[in-house]
Amino acid sequence: MSSLSSWEERGIRIDGRFLSNLRFADDIVLFSKSTEEAEVMINELNEVGKRIGLRINRTKTQFMKNMYCEGERIELEGSHIMETSSYVYLGRSMNVESNLKDELDRRRAAWAAFGPLREATDQLADPDLRAHLFDSTVLLALCYAAETWADTAATSKTQRSIHRALERSLLRCSRRTQHQAGLRSSDLRQISRLCDPEEYVSKTKHRWAGHTMRREDDRWTKRTLE
Repeated sequence: MSSLSSWEERGIRIDGRFLSNLRFADDIVLFSKSTEEAEVMINELNEVGKRIGLRINRTKTQFMKNMYCEGERIELEGSHIMETSSYVYLGRSMNVESNLKDELDRRRAAWAAFGPLREATDQLADPDLRAHLFDSTVLLALCYAAETWADTAATSKTQRSIHRALERSLLRCSRRTQHQAGLRSSDLRQISRLCDPEEYVSKTKHRWAGHTMRREDDRWTKRTLE
């Protein structure tokens, strides 16, 4: 990317500087103020990549724009790039409207993380060890990237609902069984000894904010928040 010196004034302006791209391993996100500029950038990136034997994956390459973006389409070497309203980047669902519905729906992937642990949790007699195993795997899947979520009543309600369903599954206690036994959610929490998801998210938010504020290496994370 260092060879693309012309990008210094391309992208979106933040705090007096232009943000043109974000990179992690072989995943790259390009930012621009128009589809015309984005088309120039992706074709330049493609040419630079070909010099060192790299090719852009056409099936995975998409573009997303909001109402303020000029232009309608982007082409790469004469082929149209598909437009999308949402995509997943580094495990996080991004969309034009910046809502968390898709992201929270994806949190149900926590069920997938719980599946392989079922046999182990059923055999563990120590409730603290069982809770630790659950919290270190399933809770992390449920709350992945939650430190960047906006705090809303709807978000908290959905997260609690998913976590309680997982908790009942861990305890082999259906809603009907819970109702017949007269158990409240707080009673199940005492039995399961699981970490409260809202408390966990609150801690991660404060920890992430602290890390960001202590940064002295001029990262975009800090620039976009200050």
